[in-house]
Amino acid sequence: MANADGPDILKIGRNIANFSELREESYVYVDKTDFVHKLLTDPDKRLFLSRPRRFGKTLLIDTLEEAAIGRKELFSGLAIDRLRNDNEWPRSHVLRISMNSFGDDPALLDRSLTEYLHSFARKRGFSISAHYSANSLLEVIDILFDNFDNIPIVTQSIHRNNNLVADQSKIIVLVDEYDAPIINNITNPAKLDIAKQTLHEFYNTLKSCGKMIDRVFITGITKFAQLSVFSAINNLVDITFEPKYTEIFGFTIGEICKYYSPHLDIALAWFHKHKEFGSGFTRKMLIGRIVEWYDGYSWNGTDRVINPLSLQNLLLDRKFDNFWFRTGGINFLQKLNIRDDIFSKAFAGNEKFSGSVDIQDAGDIDPIALMLQTGYLTLSKRKKSDEFSKLYLTVPNREVGMSIMKNYVDRHIIPIMSAEKDIFNPIRTKEFCHAFCQGQSERAEELLHGFLSVIPHSLHAQTEFLCRVILLSIFKMSDFEVDPEHNIAGGIVDLVITAPDNTVLITEIKYAKSDNEKDVTSSSPVSANLPPGISAQDNKKMDSCIRATFRQIIKKGYLLPYVVNKNPVRAVAVAVCGRTHVRIRSCTAAELLQSPHEFIKLRKNRKPRSDGSRRPEN
Repeated sequence: MANADGPDILKIGRNIANFSELREESYVYVDKTDFVHKLLTDPDKRLFLSRPRRFGKTLLIDTLEEAAIGRKELFSGLAIDRLRNDNEWPRSHVLRISMNSFGDDPALLDRSLTEYLHSFARKRGFSISAHYSANSLLEVIDILFDNFDNIPIVTQSIHRNNNLVADQSKIIVLVDEYDAPIINNITNPAKLDIAKQTLHEFYNTLKSCGKMIDRVFITGITKFAQLSVFSAINNLVDITFEPKYTEIFGFTIGEICKYYSPHLDIALAWFHKHKEFGSGFTRKMLIGRIVEWYDGYSWNGTDRVINPLSLQNLLLDRKFDNFWFRTGGINFLQKLNIRDDIFSKAFAGNEKFSGSVDIQDAGDIDPIALMLQTGYLTLSKRKKSDEFSKLYLTVPNREVGMSIMKNYVDRHIIPIMSAEKDIFNPIRTKEFCHAFCQGQSERAEELLHGFLSVIPHSLHAQTEFLCRVILLSIFKMSDFEVDPEHNIAGGIVDLVITAPDNTVLITEIKYAKSDNEKDVTSSSPVSANLPPGISAQDNKKMDSCIRATFRQIIKKGYLLPYVVNKNPVRAVAVAVCGRTHVRIRSCTAAELLQSPHEFIKLRKNRKPRSDGSRRPEN
């Protein structure tokens, strides 16, 4: 089917969760039906699987439903069609329940579930009389089981007049976002208890219908081990970390190159036309950028997948952006007020977590387990010992990191700037911006040291993260145009700052851990020629960071997209050591490109040039 991108190119659906719509209206569908076949034939018939939000759980539920009612025509050419014979498409009644469709008030949950089950019955031509959700569930399943071949199959895409009839007496039950009533009330103990009680009775009844149910498949974001669904259905098997299901959600690089190949070419042509990343930006670079921004999610520490929603938005909007955050990605953690030291450890990429990956109780949540389940952390590797598995966790990708950074700035940095008016006053911030832009390093360092000194120690992360968000906030407060983590062909620039006079400052920041952050003045060798309070070793580290930064700017061509314009361009290297030691060095783009070794070697004793002028400060 033709579309705006050209003839015979399938359309990209922006988070479409209806399988028949994708197949019948010529949208791209990344074939996951081999997993659908596994779920419908798995020896374990009561399955649970959790994944972060926006990973396609609802689409999988919808696809399972279409396969379970035997709509073979929708699956033509897909993996499941090759795995099944023509006579292996049984038709079953499916009871599908989406727990996120019943609102936030747990007091209304039982009534909403009851009304849904009554509506479910009416659409199929029969009625039930029960007044509570648990009894309504039992009545629906009992009638379907006893009259399976006289009741028409009905789904969101199949009307009862289609005369689709079941040939299997047992019912398949699909529960999507089982934990929505819990998550929606996670910070309100009274409401949480009401939701848990309703769900306990409901899932207990589901277990009692076991002989009439063929399969149960339940999805959610989190796994609350003590919640009634796991105690009531005590034979429910958790396949979240099962190796054969690790790629059931999300897209692999191979799948993207197979199913979205023409769309990658269209996006690449668009980037070239609009000079987003320079003429040297290749398809391989584009895929590498996609990996850096949206890949990295893993449930076994080896196989990694890309967030589907983010990829679709990238290819539709043709820009790299934090799409996950826009859809409310941080809201859940904001409700729970996760400690910032947890985020700091996560950014370090070496957090180790041993023991259960489940949350034992909704009233006493382990933040590490929660962040793993909700997608803020993922497995970087997994080691098994005699007693338990040791999980090594990390932030999966740049998009998630930016979500955490935005949350960090909004919750901590902006309030401090507003409160510390003596430090972050307009005169002082304007002076800093001027010194930074004009290459007045000593004054810029002095002012930045003052800014960093008022940030509480508990908020200091051992990365360039804090310095970056401080610079970003200051320049934005001073009405400068700031583009953080700007994409160019060679890589990602920490900050691209445009001054009011149109000078462009390509700014890179590097961090070095101090040898002695407790008391450098009393126990570290300090030279009279060094800045106050900094050891000789830390001084060397900062010089090394400056050299590495200029080397990176040159090697990755960060200046090239800007020097072709008439506006002045400067390269700025910022080194941070420990909590507050900073070093800033800058030069014009021409100076760095013409004499790169001068800045990489950082020679201290500059000799005058033949014309009598001084070499640029480094």
